[in-house]
Amino acid sequence: MRISNEVNVELKNIRAGLDDMYNKLNITLYTKNVGAKVSYSETNPFDSVQENFEYISTKIRELQNSEIIGDE
Repeated sequence: MRISNEVNVELKNIRAGLDDMYNKLNITLYTKNVGAKVSYSETNPFDSVQENFEYISTKIRELQNSEIIGDE
């Protein structure tokens, strides 16, 4: 696959955005468990979207590794 320099720059921007979202989501939060006695359990919001991030990241990496053609 061949992509232009402009596309390559946009892919880098998208990748940076994904990295930033990863950093913000990959934290430990606590979920309140209501019952006779209140307790809290650890949760990581990134776990619910991890597969999506992996797919998008893989596709972007594949595109970035494509042959770059000069802007004509």
